This record gives sequence, structure tokens and C-alpha cells, in this order.
Amino acid sequence: VCQTTGLVALGQFVPKAQIPITMKKSGTKKEDTKEPKSEKDWSQTYSFGVRCPFDFDQPGQKGEKEEISGLKRVTRHPAFWTLSFLSAGVLFRTQHLTSVAMFSGPILTTLTCGYHMDWRLQRGYGGKLSEEALAKSSFIPFVALAEGRQSWNKLADEFKMSNAAVAGLMSGLLWVMRRGRAPLPTVQHTWKKV
Repeated sequence: VCQTTGLVALGQFVPKAQIPITMKKSGTKKEDTKEPKSEKDWSQTYSFGVRCPFDFDQPGQKGEKEEISGLKRVTRHPAFWTLSFLSAGVLFRTQHLTSVAMFSGPILTTLTCGYHMDWRLQRGYGGKLSEEALAKSSFIPFVALAEGRQSWNKLADEFKMSNAAVAGLMSGLLWVMRRGRAPLPTVQHTWKKV
């Protein structure tokens, strides 16, 4: 669960994936009619085009941009918490003490550096964290959403579902590979002594 959450959050940092082919419908008036009165008087044509497979339009670019948008609705430090969720996904399934020590590091870094960043920004060192932004956001993920300080609907509008689907698929493949079952058929070799 932690690793899937981390991968989905990581997918929100990159531009939205989209189908690279567009289809546009355009209507033109038929030759033999003077004034088109119904749909029968129009001929439909479709044109195909190629576009970039990534949508670089960020939420809030069209119109007034909000101070808090995207993953900042979930937490003030989305990059820190994404790394923490990814490392917790490994931490909770490891059996080695050295791996526990290694993958605990990002979680401790998130807690200490995130708190330190908030402390600095509230005092105006290296940036500014307004009282309004502080009141509308949270340090711990999903707290502001659960308390109603942020809107689930706005988060859903800004959420990149195609990226989340790819991240969920990757997480599922990792889970299958860890369980020892390959997602594709494998060839087994039998060795004979000569």
C-alpha cells in the first residue's frame, strides 16, 4: 500500500500522459442546400492529428492560479512524503536490519526537514509561508482534506488519472515479481548429466 501510494504520488509530479492522436470533427454545409436547417444538411468530416504524448498544461494555468494546488492539497511537502511512502513500501517488507536502517532514513528526513522548512518559511527565511496557506494545508498527508480545509473535488479535478493508472500497474507488477510469480511465462531448463 505504501509503495503504491508513493508511486501514484510520483506520477503526479510528471506531466499528464495522453493519447498522442487527436480526432477533430468539423461540419460543412452540403452543396445543394441554401440554408442548412437540420443535421441532414450538414456533412461531417473527421481529421486526425498528432500531438505530444504529455500534456504540459498545469492545473491553474487557465485563469487565476491558487496558492495551493495539486499534491500541495494533500501535504505541504509532497516530494518528501512521496519519497517516504516509497521507502516505507520497502521498509515494511524487508527482513534485514541494514535495510531497515537505510529505508528509515527518508522517513526521518521527511519529519525533521519538513518541520524545519515550515519553521524557516514561517519566519521568512528562504521564502514565505503565509498564514492562509498554513491554515489551508497540513504537514501530515491527508489531514487538511480530512478536516475539510481542502476540497476533495478540486483534488480530483487536478489529479492525473492516467499517470496514477500507470503507477498502479507498475506497483502491481512489482508485487507479482516479489511474490516469485513472473507476469509472463518462463522457460524452465532441465540439466542432464552426461
